[in-house]
Amino acid sequence: MRFEIKLGNEIIGFSELPYCIEHRDSWITIPELTVSVAGGAPIECSGGVQINDFSPELGVEGLEIYINGIPYPYYAELFPHHVEAYKKQFKRKS
Repeated sequence: MRFEIKLGNEIIGFSELPYCIEHRDSWITIPELTVSVAGGAPIECSGGVQINDFSPELGVEGLEIYINGIPYPYYAELFPHHVEAYKKQFKRKS
């Protein structure tokens, strides 16, 4: 699934976030920052969007996006593999 990262109405990245690299020295809280499924509405979340930039050490692979507080069952629709992996942790082995 492809996700869009938006600042206001402007798409600033997908899996690559050049906006983050260009502005890494001037970060402040940006309430307009959202994530959406490509071409869709912003993903509802209660804890905001966070970007962790480790690109100076790790290159572009070092940019991480966190969408905090995605409600269930929408989380399960977006990330079914994460939900399944979580459930498998608690299954008893025979």
